[in-house]
Amino acid sequence: MGVMGAFVFAAQMVNFPILAGTSGHLGGGFLLGILLGAPLGVIVMGSILVVQALLFQDGGVEALGANIFVMGVLPCLLGGAVRWLWTRERPGLLTHAVTFLGGVLAVLAGATAVTLFLWWSRSLPANVTLAQALGVMDFIHLWIGLVEGFVTVAVVRFILAVRRDAVLGPAPGVKGTLA
Repeated sequence: MGVMGAFVFAAQMVNFPILAGTSGHLGGGFLLGILLGAPLGVIVMGSILVVQALLFQDGGVEALGANIFVMGVLPCLLGGAVRWLWTRERPGLLTHAVTFLGGVLAVLAGATAVTLFLWWSRSLPANVTLAQALGVMDFIHLWIGLVEGFVTVAVVRFILAVRRDAVLGPAPGVKGTLA
């Protein structure tokens, strides 16, 4: 949990502004959902976001609940749903494709939710319509999602190749406990 939290924390520190009060960056929640399961992924992502808000003033304390929802709960639940594909003895092309698309979808779902939250709270700039904000956020986050999907597949493949037992437990048919 700590190593994955540090990895996601570092990846999230690279961001750029999109609209007033928002920024684009890799999320990592989908990856955490796959490798740790949804509940632990949400805990790690929540911890990351609390540290960023309190120590780096990134995201802000007032938006912490919304950030945990859009970057923690939504993507970790999606990752947890995809996790079962990786539990198979030999994950194939379908597993990789679903993981890639899930990474894209997790980022787009978060960006859409943020835009809807801003619209609902009447925080969009006066000259920006909901459709325009959704267009900008989703277009930019589509590119971020493509990178996130690729990174997620690569990281999951690597970690499961090196330490499958540490993530998913012993392989099917293998008795023993984790060391």
